[in-house]
Amino acid sequence: MPQLLTLFLTALIFIGSSGIVQAQKPTELIAIRDIIWAKEKEIYKARAKTGLDYYIANSSSSYIGWPPGLTTPSPLSQLEKNQALITKPNAERLELFFNDIAIHGDTAVIYYNTHRTMLPNGEIVDQRFHIAHVWTKDSDEDWKLLGAMGRLESE
Repeated sequence: MPQLLTLFLTALIFIGSSGIVQAQKPTELIAIRDIIWAKEKEIYKARAKTGLDYYIANSSSSYIGWPPGLTTPSPLSQLEKNQALITKPNAERLELFFNDIAIHGDTAVIYYNTHRTMLPNGEIVDQRFHIAHVWTKDSDEDWKLLGAMGRLESE
């Protein structure tokens, strides 16, 4: 849980430093949720076909992520290095389950679960993960992944 607290504090600091923000209308919030959730689903769909290309293309240059199993977060440059280690296409199979999203101005934190039933190498597994991603709208009005945190639920 300390990792989630770190992610939350990072998001709050970022939100607090972004200046005065106009409150979005409910229809705008729904549109933002739909854009970000579609990108999240595409990250995993593309991962089995092209590795991390889509993930990297939709990440901020300031991105820092903390995937399950690592002891510390790592920057976008590490994610780019990891791309070379991924077999593509691969056999990974997983489902995503939306939980919630918090949106404030140009920042959003999305929470969801995944259930992986097959590893990239074809091994059958039963793995469930909690995911929290921080998204920010860049100067081109495109939503980019700024921070990522995943943790394995007990198997």
